[in-house]
Amino acid sequence: MATTTTDPEELGPEQRKLAAHVVEELATESGRRPRLVLPSGEEVELPPSMVVALRAIAEALAKGSVVSIVPMHRELTTQEAADVLNISRQHLVTLLERGELPHSRPGKHRRLRASDVLAYKRKRQAVMEKGLQELIELDQEMGDYFGS
Repeated sequence: MATTTTDPEELGPEQRKLAAHVVEELATESGRRPRLVLPSGEEVELPPSMVVALRAIAEALAKGSVVSIVPMHRELTTQEAADVLNISRQHLVTLLERGELPHSRPGKHRRLRASDVLAYKRKRQAVMEKGLQELIELDQEMGDYFGS
């Protein structure tokens, strides 16, 4: 079975309501596993990993985010990787030149594995969260700006 990247999908306001309803239903602990009704009418029980993925997709769509499915082994262009990281392509190239992200160069252009880009994104998020926590702790130690 071939795994391909999907084109980005975005929902309109009415469809976002449906996605939010799906999120609520998938979050409900009813003791029953979610089932999918196929076009043939056959019902299949969804495995937990598929429920987690479906819920994450529905949650993003309900919030109005544009969603695309990318296999972890897929190689991304520098522009695609920059978009995932929400940085400029030039800044990404700088990171690559510093060796902060693994990449290959099969020809003239650099390529990055989606899994490496997402790992870097998680690492960067953890560093930002740690810095924010340190600021909160400093603020609590010093008291707030207005002295109350």
